[in-house]
Formats: sequence, structure tokens, C-alpha cells
Amino acid sequence: MGPNRSRWSSPPPAGGARTSIAPPAAGAPASGQGSGQGPRAASAPFRAHARKAVRLASMVTHLQAGWQHLAAVENIGLGGARIKVENALAIGDAITLSFTAPTLWDPLVLHARVAWVAPGAGLRAAGVAFEHRATDAVFALYELIVTLGYE
Repeated sequence: MGPNRSRWSSPPPAGGARTSIAPPAAGAPASGQGSGQGPRAASAPFRAHARKAVRLASMVTHLQAGWQHLAAVENIGLGGARIKVENALAIGDAITLSFTAPTLWDPLVLHARVAWVAPGAGLRAAGVAFEHRATDAVFALYELIVTLGYE
């Protein structure tokens, strides 16, 4: 390897010019919408980070309303999680999600925003997008996800 290339970098494009992603052509599906072609189904949501199916107990704290309740985490990734909660959540609500991790002494507390809420009564599913504020929390989340893969 040359002195200016790191171990993980990809080779530069021909001519040294930077490449960019072209905007979609007219009539092409918008971002997040499947075309029915390729590996992703039309109904599958777009995610930048993969999710791992889990069954974790967590404590959800609604920062504006001030309530705390237990919730089940159904899947988790570096970008967010799907939870089941009794209390009503609205899109955009600020929450914290905290749970014990086998790799940590203290509970892992992650700040998040509600991205979507499924309609219904009783336990409701909701998707949350993490708002990472510290690198140590991201690393702890990564370690948790890796640890869950070896159960």
C-alpha cells in the first residue's frame, strides 16, 4: 500500500475526481420506496443500518411528558430500534431508551426521537431513531449488538 492510502480506503476514482450520487431519473421511485426489483421488497423501509431481532426489556422515559414505563425492544441497530410501549407516543417525541447490557456495569441510556407509531390500542409498536451524543454510547451499543449475535 502507498503511504497515502489507509488500510480501509477504496481506490480513488479515475482522474482523481470525486464522484457523487446522481439524482434519480424522472419517474423513478423516491428514496425509501421500492420498485419491486432487486433484493428489497416494495414494502420494506429504507434503513442505513441493519437491525437485529432481539427481545430486550428496557425503560422508556418520555422527556416532555415526564413518564417512565417498561417497554420491549423487538429489534435494534446502530440507527434505531422498534419498541412496544403502552403509553401513547407521537412522531417527533424525544425519549430515552435505557437497558442493561452484558458488557456494561451501568445501564446503557440512548437518546432517541420517535420516527413512526403503529395505530392501535394496548401495546403499540413504535420506531425510534437514535440521536447519538457521545461516542462511548455508540461503542457500547455496538458491543451490545455484537454480543447479542453470540447468544
